[in-house]
Amino acid sequence: MRFPVDHDLHCHTYLSLCSNDPAQTPRSILDFAKAHGYTVQCITDHLWDRLVPDPNGFYRPQDIEHVSENLPLPKDEQVRMVFGCETEYCGGTRLGLDPANYGKFDFIVIPPNHFHMKGLVGSESYDTEEKRAGLLAERLEQLSRMDLPWRKVGIAHITCGLIFSEGDQYKVYSLVDEKRFRGAMRRFAALGAGIEINLSCFGEGWREHSDAMLRLYRLAGEEGCKFYLASDAHHPEGMKVVPERAPEVIEALGLTKEDQFILP
Repeated sequence: MRFPVDHDLHCHTYLSLCSNDPAQTPRSILDFAKAHGYTVQCITDHLWDRLVPDPNGFYRPQDIEHVSENLPLPKDEQVRMVFGCETEYCGGTRLGLDPANYGKFDFIVIPPNHFHMKGLVGSESYDTEEKRAGLLAERLEQLSRMDLPWRKVGIAHITCGLIFSEGDQYKVYSLVDEKRFRGAMRRFAALGAGIEINLSCFGEGWREHSDAMLRLYRLAGEEGCKFYLASDAHHPEGMKVVPERAPEVIEALGLTKEDQFILP
């Protein structure tokens, strides 16, 4: 059975400062999900926990109290609305969500490659595609060794233009060391984490670089990882990328229902 296009597990509301769009509400998101036959829709606003010191200016106001303003989420018989968050991973054991608060969220989305955030996630010294590829492999290895509630954790957009907005993102994907990447994916698979297919990253240009763009997902699949779909929408228009782009990407990767990550 083909991989279902019936969910979106990474989506922002107006509470994310990079959205700040009054039209992007939990109700409007639910309405879109219901109209497109979804069974699960997750809200994942940006978050930095106050229990974790030294956020940057972007994250400082986006604490648990802030993102919880969306609660209670609207309910629907068809669509399961899930309260999640997108927190930041800075390397080592530094995560923007304190273990004491893991239980407040039903899904925790963690990007390993927001390298544009210099001084928090990235560094000016990683200034080539080779260095960024090495940094991605290192961060995935480190993250896979953390003690997290893995069955409700998603590894966000392993392909994302922010991995090297100053250079060639596709070259970065091609240069990621296969052995190191496979090792991290093998651990994620064993732990039960989900690997995100972020359709906002599959713009029109991706087909020209499909080998590089799909490489990491194919390797992850070969190591037994499960996948979920995401719009990463910050505005209503952005939600369309899942129903519009997912079928082509799913076909290119050869995914089936057995490859789907299921939230507990």
